[in-house]
Amino acid sequence: MNSLHSRLREATRAAHHALDHHPVLVPLVRGGLTHQGYADALQALHSIYFPLENVLCTAAVAKGFDYGGRLKHPALEADLKDLGRVPRATFPKVPPPKNAGALIGMLYTLEGSTLGGQVIQRILSTGPCSRFPMRFFSGYGGNTLAHWQEFLEFAEMVCPVDEIEDACFAAVAVFELIKQQCDEVIKECASCSASTVLAG
Repeated sequence: MNSLHSRLREATRAAHHALDHHPVLVPLVRGGLTHQGYADALQALHSIYFPLENVLCTAAVAKGFDYGGRLKHPALEADLKDLGRVPRATFPKVPPPKNAGALIGMLYTLEGSTLGGQVIQRILSTGPCSRFPMRFFSGYGGNTLAHWQEFLEFAEMVCPVDEIEDACFAAVAVFELIKQQCDEVIKECASCSASTVLAG
């Protein structure tokens, strides 16, 4: 494993663990997933993937990385449509990467999540949730691992050694942005429950 990959993996370990155990995402792999819970999770993910990818695509292409063919928010939108949901109307503001290192860190979190998504897809496909749309979690299909290797090679090529810390910081920041959107789902659910009680 190259040093850049090692540093990114170590830097994001705690944030990754926390997100994997977030109550909005845990049912994806631990059971008890409902139609609403699945739609909530995808809606939260879309709320960060959409603004992130809009920022990253231009920056990545400028560095020679064709991210246009890797965009994942269209798959999220298609899955949400099948679930009878629409994306949120507002999104968090995502600043563009300040340098090549930050770009790599942000891409690392999204591309790495694609690998994890295939694990989720395999779990859901074998149970009662197999009827759910899974374009997003299917990633790049059979090309997912090859795409991951291509990204790692690109990252090693364009990320200067003195910007590795920037890459680590940016990667953790993306995990935190995803967590914030999942937290918003919980707040919205609590608000809806309170409104229902008051109305009753």
